[in-house]
Amino acid sequence: MSDRIQDLKNKLIRLTSLDKSFEVFGSESHQYRLNPCLSEAEVNELEAKYKVTLPKEFRDFLLNVGNGGVGPGYGLIGIDSVELSKMEILGLDFLSLPFCLNEEWNNLDLLQTNNGDAPNAYYDPKLVQGSLLVAEYGCGIEARLVITGEQAGKIWIDDRVGEGGIYPLTCHCAAFFHDDPDIEDNLYESVEEVKEALTFYEWYDNWLNRSISQVVQLG
Repeated sequence: MSDRIQDLKNKLIRLTSLDKSFEVFGSESHQYRLNPCLSEAEVNELEAKYKVTLPKEFRDFLLNVGNGGVGPGYGLIGIDSVELSKMEILGLDFLSLPFCLNEEWNNLDLLQTNNGDAPNAYYDPKLVQGSLLVAEYGCGIEARLVITGEQAGKIWIDDRVGEGGIYPLTCHCAAFFHDDPDIEDNLYESVEEVKEALTFYEWYDNWLNRSISQVVQLG
């Protein structure tokens, strides 16, 4: 087991012991429970079925921490059979197709181009192909782990329900989603740093650190 995984486990234990009254957003939903880990055989079977290689950080989490449960938003979804069934409606190649975005996207003009009862092009599932739903923040906001393409291993936000588009979950975004009271004071060395999406580990660790800090401040 890697030092990073052990670090996550230690922080999870600490947060669980601190937040007995479920003060952290979404904690009443997951109640700090983890689903059982997947086996190596189960992960290999999934990768073979969908013709993908899961990002290492996510794969290690599934094998050594848990297949969903406690986590950002209303909890980590992990490899969920219901979500996979929804995805399969779009085709078994949905996960293996390349994720097409490298920068934030929000073409609101597409909302005006639907024909009759046809779905708006704005909500085209192809815009998030090659990614897996890993958490929900409420109000239709999804956190998605990119599986393919240049952004593989990183977390992106799909906020098209609120017409907020699709964009990388950066440190600044994480501060907002993870209830950082000092968000207005967060400064970054460069524009590029602001635009850089967090990896799965960075995202989960960011949530843990902020949640522990929140509970400690509440006393």
